[in-house]
Amino acid sequence: MKIISESLKIEKTAKYYVRAAESVNIRAVWILIHGYAQLASDFLMEFNFINSKDTLLAAPEGLSRFYFRNKPGASWMTKEDRENEISDYVNYLNELTVRIKTDFEIDKSEFNLLGFSQGVHTAVRFFINGNHFFDNLILCSSDFPKDADFPLLREKLTDSNLYYIHGTSDPVISNSTFNNSVNLLNENNIDFSHIKFDGGHVVNKDILSGLF
Repeated sequence: MKIISESLKIEKTAKYYVRAAESVNIRAVWILIHGYAQLASDFLMEFNFINSKDTLLAAPEGLSRFYFRNKPGASWMTKEDRENEISDYVNYLNELTVRIKTDFEIDKSEFNLLGFSQGVHTAVRFFINGNHFFDNLILCSSDFPKDADFPLLREKLTDSNLYYIHGTSDPVISNSTFNNSVNLLNENNIDFSHIKFDGGHVVNKDILSGLF
């Protein structure tokens, strides 16, 4: 018996959440990529510390959902059929960004892309392979994808900033793993700001508040 693996593109409904700015003059837009087993609605609430008067927040949710510790969660990809999963979420985030640009007056706004934990890999691949420009790429609490297209990343960072942030007591990603990723970025001549803080596997509000 011969078994053949095939692929079929289908439509899929993707969910995302937006916290609109209170002012019509939107200074900044943040696209927030959540981590493994999180939901976009919960992740968005972690950014209430960002000024709501002139800042729009958008949190897309991973395309795969499952139950984690008896609660629903979402994921961006697995090792199974990873190339198609990467392509699917890059296309999804491309369309999401188009929708946001259509729905809001943000032609002159600063664009920030943030990834947390598993969302770091998603954010990096979207930043590199997506169709949109971001002023800042902020990566929190994860290693850096070793298979990134580093020449294209360098090119995309010509007019953008990369911030790599991690806690020195992170129980999920060890300091040696972070250091290996820092070395990887340096070896590939990537210009970035390396920021460490005393803490664990979290989005550090104090650091993000002081970035811009």
